[in-house]
This record gives sequence, structure tokens and C-alpha cells, in this order.
Amino acid sequence: MVAVGWAVPTLLLVLMLCGCTKKSEPVDTSQAENTQMRIISMAPNLTEILFALGLDDEIVGITKDSTYPEKAKTKTCVGTFWQPDIEAVLMCRPTLVLTLGFEQQATLAHRLEKIGCETLSLNIESIADLYEAVSIIASKVNKSEQAKKLVLAIQNKQKELTERYASSDKIKVLWVVQRQPLRVAGTKTFANELIEIAGGVNAIGETINVYPPIGNEEFIGSMPDIIIEPAMDTKQIQTQKATAKEFYRRFSMVPAVANDRIYIIDGDLASRLGPRLAEAMQKVAGCLWPEGEE
Repeated sequence: MVAVGWAVPTLLLVLMLCGCTKKSEPVDTSQAENTQMRIISMAPNLTEILFALGLDDEIVGITKDSTYPEKAKTKTCVGTFWQPDIEAVLMCRPTLVLTLGFEQQATLAHRLEKIGCETLSLNIESIADLYEAVSIIASKVNKSEQAKKLVLAIQNKQKELTERYASSDKIKVLWVVQRQPLRVAGTKTFANELIEIAGGVNAIGETINVYPPIGNEEFIGSMPDIIIEPAMDTKQIQTQKATAKEFYRRFSMVPAVANDRIYIIDGDLASRLGPRLAEAMQKVAGCLWPEGEE
């Protein structure tokens, strides 16, 4: 009973602090215009976009998994990517909450909107989606010029690499997202876009699932020239490198294994559709064509 009695007034206090109002109540927009934006990001790539647009001071809350740039770690944590904490969000008194479109975050956005908090939901699953999302966010926060520069820089790198390797023989790449059980990136993924930009072709080919699990026979049958594994955590890169040779040794007939062309790369860089995309493109290209990359 004590817990219930405490929770109700606490939630009311949170709502008051939030500054959100019921949709039926009038809002003093003249005052709102003079109030600094207080933005919350519910995904690591959204956090990176906000920082890249120069909104360091306006960001008041991020998820636990938002680890870049370094300054992100100084912001208030409002739960995780998969488990948002609505009370922590409200305590930050946001004027705008950025979310992605999957179920847990869609539920958060719906609850926030019901109490009058402004949200912006985005779906970023491809490079084209990223370009569009940056423009949408920028128009919302009055950073259109910064957005144009950011998008142009990434597009220039994409164009440069695509043209450089357009006439090269295609290298077969297997993008491994999980070892046990083996699971890889299919052709309808952001990883596949990175492979193709770098002059490669997805070794697994067309699949029903976006990230299909595969057996040993399918792995061998794909005969990749290169295996790329994004590490789930930057701290795990060295560990994954150390265990890769032992794990893949049973596939010694596969060219990538026989020629020691297994690359463990930073997953935060290569698996986030965000402002560091140009760097991710360069990193993947460096795996495929090490002699021609820095």
C-alpha cells in the first residue's frame, strides 16, 4: 500500500515537471518559442544525428546504449533502446522525443502523445532512410543547413566508393551477425548496402528471412571470399578476433577461412545507420580491398 500511495503523487509530479499538457488545453506558444529545446533520443543513431547537427546543449536524455560521441555519456539515461523508461523521460521535461518505429518505442511515443508531449517517430532501415531522417529531424530543430552538409558528405563518399569499384570483380562477402547459431545478413539489409558499395556481393544470396540462420552446409555452400563480423561491443573486438580462428577452423575449405580473410569490425560504427556512415563505408571497403585502402 505504501508503494501505491507513493507512486501516484510521484507520477503526477513527473507530469507537472514535464510541462506536458492535455491536448485539449491551450498552450502559450509565445512562451514555448522562447524556451530552449529539450530533446530526448531513444536510439544510438538518433543520438549521433542530433550531435552531428550541433545540438549538444539541447540533448537532455539518451538511452544507455548511446555511447558516441563521448559527450553523450554525460546526458541523463532514460532506459535502453529496447526498454524505454517513461518516468525517466518525463523527468527530463522534454520538448521533443525522438523514437524509432518498432513496437516498444511506438508504445512509448503513443503514451507520451496522450499526455501532450511532442514526439517524432522515424524508420531508418536503409541508407536512403537515413538521408530522409536527417532532413526530417533538421527541419524540426531548425538545422537544415547543417543537415545538407552532413548528407552531402556521406553521399560523396558513397559515390566515390561505388564508382571506384564498379568495374572490379565482385568479392563474395558473408556478413555474420551471430555465431551460435550462425546467423547472417541477407540482401535486404543495410549491411548488404555496405557490401555492394564496397564492390562486393552478398555470399548468401536471396533469402526469405532478413537475417537468416544458416547451417554448416549453407555456410560452406556460400563459399565467401571474406567474412565480416561486427562486434556487439567495442570491448569485444579483440576477444572476437582471438576466438575467430578457432571457431571457423572447421570450415577450412571456405576461401575466407583458408586465406585468413576474417574481419572483426566495430559494430557501433558498422551497424548504426548514422552520421558515421561514410567512415563505415570506408571500413568495409578496407576489408574487401586492403591494398587500396589506408
